[in-house]
Amino acid sequence: MILFRYLLLLFTLVPFLVLAQQSDLPTTKPINSTEVYFDFAKHDLRPAADSVLAQLVAFTKGKQDFTIRITAHTDSIGSLSNNLTLSERRANAVKGFLVKNGIADSLISFAYFGEKKPATINANEEGRQRNRRATVEVLLPVPMALIEGQVTDEKTGLPLVADVVFRSKEVSDTIKTGADGRFSKTVPIGTVLGIDAYARCYFLKTAMVKADKKSKAVPMPLRPAKAGSVADIDNLYFVGNQPVLLETSKPELPKILRFMQQNLNMKIEIAGHVNRPNTPPVSTTSADFKLSEDRAKTVYNYLLENGIAAERINWKGYGNHEMVFPRAIEEVQQAKNRRVELRVLEGCE
Repeated sequence: MILFRYLLLLFTLVPFLVLAQQSDLPTTKPINSTEVYFDFAKHDLRPAADSVLAQLVAFTKGKQDFTIRITAHTDSIGSLSNNLTLSERRANAVKGFLVKNGIADSLISFAYFGEKKPATINANEEGRQRNRRATVEVLLPVPMALIEGQVTDEKTGLPLVADVVFRSKEVSDTIKTGADGRFSKTVPIGTVLGIDAYARCYFLKTAMVKADKKSKAVPMPLRPAKAGSVADIDNLYFVGNQPVLLETSKPELPKILRFMQQNLNMKIEIAGHVNRPNTPPVSTTSADFKLSEDRAKTVYNYLLENGIAAERINWKGYGNHEMVFPRAIEEVQQAKNRRVELRVLEGCE
């Protein structure tokens, strides 16, 4: 019986799990929120709920462009199917009150979850009462901005079919360009976005933008990843004198993995470097070479652990023989010396 209940819960959650994977940046924001509570196994509104909802209706008077969202829930007593139905009745009861008191039906949306999203544990009556609830939110639209751009070949300027990933603190969303290489996305004003472009046989590229009132044009020229070509891994930097990635650089590893997964025939060398300026002509210490090797192996091990075949990847340390800034003084310059590169040994042509 317990196993059956678990499987039924998992089955009923599937649509919501899929929805979560497809989530997008919010287009509305709550400006008022309240909760009403229900008696056990009942969907009728209590007198106290009438008062709470009446205050919410009063709050909307004179406001423009608002909508209302209702989410309804139950405790865990009873079957999953009965609780789902009960939560639907509770959502409709709240909606009915709002419509009766002047809120247009078209402005109201609702969702019901039965016992699947408890506010707290169901181990005692106090917890179960908190779970027998409906949340009512007044929402306003979020001002939006258009982000658009084009993925092209860096050398020829010709458009590329590519996957473009939009990342923010809230979500990650992937779209595929058309044959013209163009992409666009509408996002809330003020959103800080990382935009990653991936095309087969090209090095990946990342751009950071902040959406403002004006539309943003983001060109994404990609370098061909042919045998013999080299590219720095953008934003992949290490702690000084350690093979430890900076926290801000850890999100770069999945990008390298995706690059390798998209170019299945490619073989690469992962080249590690250190920052050792003002050492003429170059440092030859074993410690420098060991550190640069360990930095390269950090990326190598990550790819290996995530399914990239060992015969496709090699690693090598170059000490400080190939510093970007041989006389680095500023920390930004020193960080760029502590880098890892991708060197294509066999391309995907």
